Amino acid sequence: MIIMQMSGGLGNQMFQYALGRKLETLGRQVVWDEDTEYRPAGNQPESGVTESGAVLRPKMLEQTFGIRCRKASEADLTAMKDADLHLVSRVRRKLFGRHSLEVRDKDFCFDPAFLEREDGYYTGCFQSARYFEGAEEQIRAAFQFREDILENRSEALALSKQILKEKNSVAVHLRFGDYIAKAEVYGGICTAEYYEAAVRLVSRLCPGAVFYVFSNDEKLAAEWIRTMEEKQAISESLQFVPVCGQDEDHGDIDLYLMHLCRHFIIANSSFSWWGAWLGKNREGISAPPKEHLVIAPSLWIRFKDGSEPGRTDIFTEDMIRINPAGQVVTVPEALRSEEVCREETPLITVIVAAYNIDRYIGRALDSLLQQSWRNLEILVVDDGSTDTTPQICDDYAKRDGRIRVIHKTNGGLSDARNAGLAAASGQYIGYLDGDDWADPEMFEIMIRSCLGADAEMALVSYRSASASDDPKADPEPGRVERALRAAKLLNNENALRAYILSGISEDLTDTPFYNSVWSKLFKAETVKDMQFPTGKNSEDILYTSEALIRSRKCCYIPEPLYNYVEDRAGSIMNQKLGERRCSDEMPFWQEQIRMLENTYPDLADLAAFAYYRRLLYYEDEMRADPGMQGFADAMQELLLKDKDRAEELIRCGKYGRKGDRARLALFLRSPKWYRRATALYKKLIEVRTAGDRKGTTLG
Repeated sequence: MIIMQMSGGLGNQMFQYALGRKLETLGRQVVWDEDTEYRPAGNQPESGVTESGAVLRPKMLEQTFGIRCRKASEADLTAMKDADLHLVSRVRRKLFGRHSLEVRDKDFCFDPAFLEREDGYYTGCFQSARYFEGAEEQIRAAFQFREDILENRSEALALSKQILKEKNSVAVHLRFGDYIAKAEVYGGICTAEYYEAAVRLVSRLCPGAVFYVFSNDEKLAAEWIRTMEEKQAISESLQFVPVCGQDEDHGDIDLYLMHLCRHFIIANSSFSWWGAWLGKNREGISAPPKEHLVIAPSLWIRFKDGSEPGRTDIFTEDMIRINPAGQVVTVPEALRSEEVCREETPLITVIVAAYNIDRYIGRALDSLLQQSWRNLEILVVDDGSTDTTPQICDDYAKRDGRIRVIHKTNGGLSDARNAGLAAASGQYIGYLDGDDWADPEMFEIMIRSCLGADAEMALVSYRSASASDDPKADPEPGRVERALRAAKLLNNENALRAYILSGISEDLTDTPFYNSVWSKLFKAETVKDMQFPTGKNSEDILYTSEALIRSRKCCYIPEPLYNYVEDRAGSIMNQKLGERRCSDEMPFWQEQIRMLENTYPDLADLAAFAYYRRLLYYEDEMRADPGMQGFADAMQELLLKDKDRAEELIRCGKYGRKGDRARLALFLRSPKWYRRATALYKKLIEVRTAGDRKGTTLG
């Protein structure tokens, strides 16, 4: 037996009922819990919330469609939730734990396991058409509006007749009320830019369209219409008709009128989702997209963990999705040939710095030519190479018009990248070092994550590779969608925090950031006036720091998509390590602290602690190498120079691990005693390890 718990408003109830009907087609016995989430707190009729704390909403399925669900008995509910209060059951739960069959869905993520279970108490919203795939005819038949739905509602009846007369009627849903009160969850998604872009697109595809504006706030809807009519970008001939006045108890009237329309601009609301689905399926299943346009926001809801980019199963393939900036993100296959509805493919400029890498540059360029995102501008900057690198780059440019080669005198990596930036014309900027290579899906995944989440920056993971490795040439089926589902969306403060914590230990954050620009994609307008510091190494530190400060949002994608070659002889990273860290890297970390002091003082303190922790780590590393004692002394001097501030950060106890703070405190008190303690600790570890090996051998 499956018990479906009903909850939420009409749109949610419809999703829950649709899953139940699908389960019935699979042979399951389904009954319904219509009471738990509709029982006022304390059983007080006047209470506005349920016992679980949710807003008390009316049960609408019978009122709207005449549906009467088979009700679950109290005995069924008790058994499913293992809630029997008899002494034996209470003792058993105390000893062995509760054996509840309650399972809750993950919002906006389809889980086929819900279609496979034989028994369970299902809670959640199940907001995806995939939950009733194959049962669309049954759902359409169940959701037939009551014949008397407009009885004694003359205005609504007249409006229904008007909508049906229009060749291109468009339902526009504006959600105010609770969406304003919970702006941190629902806000910033259906923006003014979203609606403007949607109205503009529909008006071009459907001349003479009339927009019926549905809303739960008549005053705000009137202001929205007035603003739209004043927009010069929107044609003056467009007609907007307000449809307001229905309260929560009569939302069925709005849903009925909405589904009569031919096209739909929906909010991130299950209510308007169903209005569009019922409208498209009113005359039959799977109406052509051109005849029934559905425009939806690219995001649906915000989550504290940043997981919203991957929660996309609420969207159907026939939807045109537009992001909060008004950019078209996805378009149904059937509409991509339309001139005004062509899926936007922003140009990405990939800057490839190349210096004396004739053995590797072909592999790098091949990996770009094999990218699944085809709209690339590949700028290869030959930084005064003295081998055959320039000729190889020129040969590639002759083969593919997307490649341009810039030949310049040698100026170093930063100077080469700056030359590429000056010539870049893409809306997004990416980087590839000429001795590395990118997986074929890398830039598509990054650009789609940026577009879908309206983010200015994306970051992918990388894998260590060997100079002799061969890259894969073909995209892996399903990898793009899998990677996008795993993405996390961070605001700039959280992204900066993750970046700083990664400098202490990647274990301190579940979104590790790297300095390297080659693992990132940047929106060009965000970084257009930024430059890499010339004549220096570790140049990525400041570029990445400033880009994060400037970016409102950043998408972190854990999928390893970049191949970083670590064993190439002659690589900058392998040369003069001590000098690079002392003269370039550490001053850049100090500059990062100063940058953060003007924007995020608390993060500046965290960055300062990370700086001191890094100094100690490098001091340990260099002190162990007889040839690097001078560099170790330099690290010690830098650390003791800021002794007072470092000790202050240690005392506050907010930053880093307890062990890290203890090691720093001991070093600041006495580097000599710190080294003695470290040496003793290493000896103890060696003795313990040797004992373990001996015990293993004897065993």
